Amino acid sequence: MNLIERYLNAVSRYIPPKKRGDILAELRSVLVDALEDRFGESPSESQVEDLLKEFGRPKDVAASYHPQGQYLVGPALYPLFRMVTTIVIVAVLGAQALAWGVEAFVAGVDFNVLEMIGSIFNSIPGALGWVVLVFMILQYFDAKPNLDEEHWEPKSLPEINPDEEVKRGGLIVGLVFSVLILVLISLFPQWIGFITTPGGKFYPNPVIIEYLSLIQISLVCWIGFNIFLLWRGRQDLFTRLMNIILNIYSAVVLALLVTGHNAWLAARSSGSFLGAIKAIPILDAIEEFPDLVEGGWVLVGMHGFRLAFVVALIVTVIDILRGAYQLVRSRLRGDLSANDFMRKVE
Repeated sequence: MNLIERYLNAVSRYIPPKKRGDILAELRSVLVDALEDRFGESPSESQVEDLLKEFGRPKDVAASYHPQGQYLVGPALYPLFRMVTTIVIVAVLGAQALAWGVEAFVAGVDFNVLEMIGSIFNSIPGALGWVVLVFMILQYFDAKPNLDEEHWEPKSLPEINPDEEVKRGGLIVGLVFSVLILVLISLFPQWIGFITTPGGKFYPNPVIIEYLSLIQISLVCWIGFNIFLLWRGRQDLFTRLMNIILNIYSAVVLALLVTGHNAWLAARSSGSFLGAIKAIPILDAIEEFPDLVEGGWVLVGMHGFRLAFVVALIVTVIDILRGAYQLVRSRLRGDLSANDFMRKVE
């Protein structure tokens, strides 16, 4: 019966959560009764496979529970619609937050709560309206977003393994923030830096600007990879290897940023982060040398960036080791197939 559970799990991806429990219970009962009537109480795996072939692909079975013409977005498009809707909402909120942050900390504009709320209520419905319109058009022309094989086989259904399921919420949040950061550093590289004091002078970070192209490549790769994971809905050998490769590239970029900050600070004979902080009160007391005081705050800011990149590098290395461990463990348990990997590569 494991094949039936895998089949039901695949069908559930195309059913709204509110109706999922009842529909799956009904479908399970229909499948079990059909097996018992045709093959007895102990059907073989091949007999179960033959029955599932007759029932059809999971998305087609899910669509049969929603009569044609009673929805704007059907079961085949619903998972993609839900994912795009969530991304759009989070992206709009992130873009608004980014704009407010820039206005407040760079341009010195005060926050206006009523304007913030009004802009949100104006932006989100408009963005969602376009999403719904696009999916209504796709539904009208019976678009098929899934790239299924021409000859569907029940044995191709993925095994039910919680360790292989992706966390869509975390992926969507990471995807949105990656897009926002990519937009920021691509369109407004002059904003990459820090302010010494509220309303003070803004200092761009020269090291980040130097390695900007490498950072952009990393973000674009992660965005594409997260989109692919959301579409797949589960981890396999190919995605685990890609995750390790992208983490290795990110670690290289972070190492370059750390060494770049080290060189920048060494050229200015700056010591440790704590040493730079301790020097600030002394510099503040020297009122006749404001440039010296600002220079001290710049050193503190560059030390802060370096510390952040060091922490990010450590976390990335840990992710690489954890990913390698999960990959080896999955291979030893036989959850991943080398044939699947070769088919994806080809």
